[in-house]
Amino acid sequence: MLYTTLVSLMTLVATGLAAPAGGNKQVQVQNKCNYDLTVAQMTNGQAFGQLSPLAKGQSKTYSMAHDWSGRFWARTGACSSSDTNCTTAGAAGPASLAEFTFGGWGGADYYDISFVDGFNLPVEIVPVGGKNSTVSQGKYNCGSPICATLPTCPDNFKMDGDNGSMFACKSACSATGKDSDCCTGSFNNPKVCKANQFASEMKNVCPDAYSFAYDDSTSTFTCEAASYNVVFCPSK
Repeated sequence: MLYTTLVSLMTLVATGLAAPAGGNKQVQVQNKCNYDLTVAQMTNGQAFGQLSPLAKGQSKTYSMAHDWSGRFWARTGACSSSDTNCTTAGAAGPASLAEFTFGGWGGADYYDISFVDGFNLPVEIVPVGGKNSTVSQGKYNCGSPICATLPTCPDNFKMDGDNGSMFACKSACSATGKDSDCCTGSFNNPKVCKANQFASEMKNVCPDAYSFAYDDSTSTFTCEAASYNVVFCPSK
């Protein structure tokens, strides 16, 4: 998958101060959905995610480098490594993203839920045994971003699966490609690019999630934890 051209703070902090060398971080992905999933894990800079089946009620733990940055997402049911609908997540095939940058600016871990390209599953990120960072305050300091109930998807933004059910919901940017929706071109400026109508509707339902490219101030969380849980279909 080519990276989304939308820039969030997650891509900026990766170039900041590196954390001191240390042990690996653990990311446990939990499937609390009532159906099986295929989980994808992708390191920033890679073209495709690495797939792992995850049955309902099961979990899988990943050991990541202390300075790793990347993302997790999931698709319903079984997937093949040759299926780009599973190995990629972007404008062409949106997914609910759990994004991480470990050991970023200030030595903190940065993490967020992103619906910038769209969404497909409820998701939550939970730091485990975290130490408060000096970068963020309030709920953004070792908090747990969550979207337990997905926003309503406009019919013209829906991507249908093979069985007629919704495969994913596009964001306005993914659906229209307009600079004003994607914060590109002359709109590539946080003072110029603002949330469109659907981004605002997504934000009302899931206030912790990135709804558009410059949604940093209400969507970026930081912590210093040894492990994090990514929960698909979390409890409300």
